[in-house]
Amino acid sequence: MVDAPRPPGWFTAPNLLSLARLPLGVLFWLVMAATPGRAWPVLGVLLLAAITDVLDGITARRSGVDLAGVGSWLDPLCDKLFVGAVLGALHFERGVPLGLLALIVARELLQLPMTLVYRTIPTLRRWLQYDFRASPLGKAATISQFLAVATLILGLPARVPIVLAFTLGIVALGDYVLRAIEIGRQHQGTA
Repeated sequence: MVDAPRPPGWFTAPNLLSLARLPLGVLFWLVMAATPGRAWPVLGVLLLAAITDVLDGITARRSGVDLAGVGSWLDPLCDKLFVGAVLGALHFERGVPLGLLALIVARELLQLPMTLVYRTIPTLRRWLQYDFRASPLGKAATISQFLAVATLILGLPARVPIVLAFTLGIVALGDYVLRAIEIGRQHQGTA
């Protein structure tokens, strides 16, 4: 008797690349604290995190591993935890006002209560089928967050990148909601 192949678990190359952003978040904070006023070492850690974000998606698509499993929610979770560490470091180490940082992560700030409502209302969970996979708009919002953060690190005028991150984040959140509604309608049609 031949054993059926086991579904990929946590320790796939794409998931390990996503998980790498967690220690990179800590490293970002440590490098920022150790190099006050110097942007390049901090940007190096940010770039490394961006590379892991790009590579985890490419690796998942090429290998066909975990396209709708653990990686579909692990990647955005690691993104959010990394961004949280970065924003904390910017506030506590460089004094960036919380209001500006909130604009950069408006998508996440609005998504959290929406997720809590979704998780606590069984009827809503039965009707809406949330798809955790990143959309092109979601990826664009994440890239714009990295751009806004890089601008803040460099001490450049950040109004345009922050407004871009805010706008793309809100549009991406709307796209996620519309996708959930559409998937829910399709699910209702097949039930």
